[in-house]
Amino acid sequence: MGTTSLTGEIRVPPTRLRRNDLPKSDRSIRTKPRIGARYAIIPLGTLVVGAFVLALFVIPIRTWTNQRTVVAQRNEQFAAYEDINDVLQEEVDVLRTPQGTQEAIRSQLGYLLPSESRVPLLATPNAILTLPDRWPYSLVSRILQIRSAQAAYNSGIGILDPLQP
Repeated sequence: MGTTSLTGEIRVPPTRLRRNDLPKSDRSIRTKPRIGARYAIIPLGTLVVGAFVLALFVIPIRTWTNQRTVVAQRNEQFAAYEDINDVLQEEVDVLRTPQGTQEAIRSQLGYLLPSESRVPLLATPNAILTLPDRWPYSLVSRILQIRSAQAAYNSGIGILDPLQP
């Protein structure tokens, strides 16, 4: 049935080995899994299921919320650009009319028609308030004092300043 070795042991071909034929100390050819290996499979399975749930639900939902905020920001920017484009289109429509073109030439380039003349207006300089004490100047000083007091009084109640032209 089997072959004998030099030491006198009987060797059985591997196809005919049975569980009871193996010595008890040989643990490498056990067919029954160890109890510790069963308990190691449970955390490993939980880890695999957790990774699966993370990959299918958590990460896509986080990406979706991030994309939603980015899309909202882009929509705000798009609305701002649309407003700018509307204003520019109105300006282009005005410039296509002869009156709009003429007004743009006048305001931006300072162009005048041949019948017009330019009159430069300068700001009026401030008058010197220290006048001599003699006759005509004392009268003018007194008038200026009265008008400045009246202007200070009227500035609180919204009446036009009498010193302004």
